[in-house]
Amino acid sequence: MAGRRVLYLLLLAAAAGFHYAYGQYVTHYILLFLLCAPLASVALSLPAAIRARTQLIGGPDVCRGRKTVMRLCVDSFGLLPPEAWSVTVSAENLFTGVAQSREKLRVYGKKRAETEFSPDTSEIGSIRYRIKRAFVYDYLGLIPIPIKRGAPAVVTVLPDKTAPNPEPELLKRSAMALKPKPMGFSEEHEMRPYRRGDPMNLIHWKLTAKYDGIIVREPQEEIRKPIVLVPDMPVLYREHRSVLEQLCYLNAQLMEEQVPYTLQYGKKRIVVRSENDFDDFIKAVLSEPMQREKPVLSSHVTEDALIYRIKPGRGVGL
Repeated sequence: MAGRRVLYLLLLAAAAGFHYAYGQYVTHYILLFLLCAPLASVALSLPAAIRARTQLIGGPDVCRGRKTVMRLCVDSFGLLPPEAWSVTVSAENLFTGVAQSREKLRVYGKKRAETEFSPDTSEIGSIRYRIKRAFVYDYLGLIPIPIKRGAPAVVTVLPDKTAPNPEPELLKRSAMALKPKPMGFSEEHEMRPYRRGDPMNLIHWKLTAKYDGIIVREPQEEIRKPIVLVPDMPVLYREHRSVLEQLCYLNAQLMEEQVPYTLQYGKKRIVVRSENDFDDFIKAVLSEPMQREKPVLSSHVTEDALIYRIKPGRGVGL
């Protein structure tokens, strides 16, 4: 577009010189035509510019170091396409506060266009992409016309799962006893005589065949101490990342056994009962600037709770 502006200025200067040298009647029209041409071009380009839209579409969340994509789409609903699109996108890691490289899309003579670019996933955090500038050019390619910018889009880079060293036996240390499970199946069960109302699928047919009475399996569930995970919140990013990686590992272990636990992250207390609870927590953490504060145990933590503090590179019980 800079070349077109230079060419237009040269033509305008030549017309002005021609008008100054000759001063003929026709030179007035030539100069007037060149002066009014950009205004007429902008007027013709406005319908396409008013209806032009830009949109950012984020890719799926990924673990650190994996590849994902961000898409930038431009669309014009006018009869004629804009002469050219010029869209600049900036990226920032909300967790680390580091600005990433900018991406630019320039397309000529198309009503719709799309481009993809890969976010930097070398560090964890929520990477927010925003459209900083968005223009379409008039049909002469001289004047940029601002257009509506789409909403920001976010790609979350999640921590890997890293086991603490030494690895804690939270499931074993939290187990206290067994109690009858009202409904459902359990790998742990006790044998007892049949009672009226027991379902048929609980009957242990082999033992029933050996004894005079009917023997049934009674499912058991474990009584556990409350588990409380207390992640440290170090100043250095790499240490903070190490803590979150260990937390992801411990969460996966507990959720695999369907064991709920309490998470004390700084002053926030979160009860994690499912993977969705943890996903909401970790995404909320990564979408804010990295916190650097000492964890404070909630008054809701009971004396019999199993408290495990996660430190960079290792974990310790309290």
